[in-house]
Amino acid sequence: MGGRFGKYGDNKRIEALRRGRLEKSRLQRVAIRTLATRASLPHQVRNPSQAPALPAKTYKSAVVVIPPEEIWGPIQGLRKQHDHHYRRWMPHITLVFPFKPVTEFEQLAPLLARACRALTPFEIRLARFGLFAHSRRKATLYLVPEPAYALKKLQAAIQAVVPECNDVGRFPGGYTPHLSVGQVRGSQAHASRAAWQAAWRPLTFTVTHACLIWRKNSPDDVFRTGPILPLEGRCVGE
Repeated sequence: MGGRFGKYGDNKRIEALRRGRLEKSRLQRVAIRTLATRASLPHQVRNPSQAPALPAKTYKSAVVVIPPEEIWGPIQGLRKQHDHHYRRWMPHITLVFPFKPVTEFEQLAPLLARACRALTPFEIRLARFGLFAHSRRKATLYLVPEPAYALKKLQAAIQAVVPECNDVGRFPGGYTPHLSVGQVRGSQAHASRAAWQAAWRPLTFTVTHACLIWRKNSPDDVFRTGPILPLEGRCVGE
């Protein structure tokens, strides 16, 4: 009879063994194809942890316009009372931030200088205050550099050299030139702006260059000036 259930039982066992062999063979073929596919992939795809890193940016460097020190007095008077970043930053108008590490300044400075060289020096007027409302609890007050278009042109020329450093242009309105002077509670922002505006006397200065700046780690984390990027273009008629 052959087994507990006779010939019928033997046939079932034979069929089960046959299906098992077929499934094992199928799994082996799949494994072989998988290994072959992996072997044909680029090394960096097979090893994601070894893929080339994206260009680094750091909050320890920036490209800025720094007003001449002879007009710092009234700006620093406000910043000393209201700006949490008074100690770390000099008065400045940000062009690019975050920027590349200071170790790349030597390589980047000639490229950035070339981009700025064709631009013409221009005059900036600091006559009124604007504000960024971050939330109901916090707002930033800043001096509005005018005219804005000249600074936007300078910023675009610099960013074209380092297109990955585009953080300041990612806002709904794009890049907004500003010189921060303090942070206040959101509920007090409009009253503070009106009070500061009433007491403010306009300042003017000529932008003749941009500047790369950088800082170390805390506690020695005050920004230092680095390479200068002169604006050497000439006005029509000069």
